[in-house]
Amino acid sequence: MDWSSFSHFLHMDGHGAYVWAAYGMCALLLVIELFGLRNRRAKAAQRLTREARALRSTREI
Repeated sequence: MDWSSFSHFLHMDGHGAYVWAAYGMCALLLVIELFGLRNRRAKAAQRLTREARALRSTREI
């Protein structure tokens, strides 16, 4: 498509609100997913650390 100005590009012949809302929603969901993955990874690391400590303490007895 050929836009004569940046404003026309943002407006996208009347579809701009839908298009930019969809891009925004995708970006938001990706950020939420990344934070969730980071949180799950940290919890898994903590769980593995606890299990390793428990295993070492049972071997020492």
